[in-house]
Amino acid sequence: MILNNPYYYHPQLAVRQVADDVLYTIQHHPQWSTLFEQGKMLGVLLVEPASNEEGACVSSRVHSFNNIHYLVAYSGVVNGMEDANQYFVPPVYDLQNPDDFYLQKDRAITDINHELASSDSLAPSRVKRLKAERRQLSIALQREIFSHFNFLNPSGIYRNVMDIFADARRGLPPGGTGECAAPRLLQFAYEHRLRPLQIAEFWYGSSPAGIQRIHGHFYPSCIEKCSPILRYMIPSLAEAIPSTPSSTNAEDLRVLYDDDYLVAVHKPSGLLSVPAKDLSQPNVETMLHRMYPDVKGPMLVHRLDQATSGILLAAKDAQTFKALNLLFVEKNLQKRYVARLKGKLKSRCGIISLPLSVNPDDRPRQVVDFQFGKEAITYYEIIDGKWGDEPIPADHSEIIKAKWGDEPIPTDETLVSLYPLTGRTHQLRVHCASPFGLDHPIVGDQLYDILDTALRNTTDASLRKTTAPPKTTTPRLMLHAASITFEHPYTKQIITIDARL
Repeated sequence: MILNNPYYYHPQLAVRQVADDVLYTIQHHPQWSTLFEQGKMLGVLLVEPASNEEGACVSSRVHSFNNIHYLVAYSGVVNGMEDANQYFVPPVYDLQNPDDFYLQKDRAITDINHELASSDSLAPSRVKRLKAERRQLSIALQREIFSHFNFLNPSGIYRNVMDIFADARRGLPPGGTGECAAPRLLQFAYEHRLRPLQIAEFWYGSSPAGIQRIHGHFYPSCIEKCSPILRYMIPSLAEAIPSTPSSTNAEDLRVLYDDDYLVAVHKPSGLLSVPAKDLSQPNVETMLHRMYPDVKGPMLVHRLDQATSGILLAAKDAQTFKALNLLFVEKNLQKRYVARLKGKLKSRCGIISLPLSVNPDDRPRQVVDFQFGKEAITYYEIIDGKWGDEPIPADHSEIIKAKWGDEPIPTDETLVSLYPLTGRTHQLRVHCASPFGLDHPIVGDQLYDILDTALRNTTDASLRKTTAPPKTTTPRLMLHAASITFEHPYTKQIITIDARL
């Protein structure tokens, strides 16, 4: 049996049976049922001792159900957790050890937070110094934490997580990296000479605010924190595990508009807008400064996600930068995106209003957050030769058509125009994918298309789907910043810039 891809899989019967057994065990445990009821991602790994392997470990953490051997893990930390019988595999590095450096140094950051909570009584200079000190302590603590996270691959070679992320050109890992269920399971298996057979992650308990998680349903591993690690730990699947694409060709940056004050360029999918922590990664801001070496200070007035293609607007001097930035702040411009959505939309047009905030447990994912989220509004319109109930005007018909570049749209997809009235991170992607929004994710969206047919399998047999998983062949996120219209800050002319696919 070949280990499955933790991002694209259809849970086999044995995996579902084991997951049912785990759910039952937690539900009937006097402590765990309460600790987990607020919601937690769990993982199982079916294993067997490597053939003819001497010294293969038979651990109390290896469980058996109907002659199926498996490991269990949870993601992150469960406060108050007691596991005397060693049911769950341990963390790769235990941050909850009372003698560990983490708890001691975290107290220093907590003390600063407490002092800043009373910032009304502090001098501005003191507040500034405290925030700078907190940032320095946080970065230093993060690096020290990661220095203890060393992951093992099937060849028996340990590698530090910071080196793994450096190889993937991802810079410093985000907080919480290495604490998810999948890396924990594989680490324990390799360290105890157990051969991984099938891996899966599923949700237990209530859904967190603003994000849909269903008790007993299977989900893919997270991309931002786990993808580089899993590519290292499962080298046979490295090419199939999703990663953030990177464009390295400067000639891919096409100039769409250029005058003495500003420039508009076409950013290809996969190219960063601004420099990352890894300064060697190509990005539009750096390329623009090479194209216009006399320009000082920042040029880009706004950003696009790395996976999104289309128009970026940049200024050639500080005064123009300020004027263009004001247009975005005061929403005195119009942006139009084109997207291919999975499935067929029933409503021709409408407005999506869903407040968004970052998911602190899975950055950079954003979630719908009705309590603390920031306002996010999007207007959408199906592209098929009509605008609402009216035909598209002749002077726009060559721009708005039911094609993606020269490629016809598949019959099981919908081509739409999206008009963001606010500018939140991942706004269009969440508004399209969320069940509170269109419930039709953008084709190729590896961050938010997590409830596709292959992953809507539940451990509840009465709800379980049996449809075979789709084959993902889309090479990129099908979201494109197609046009922008604004008043030129100096000529006062209305300018519309189009970026055709």
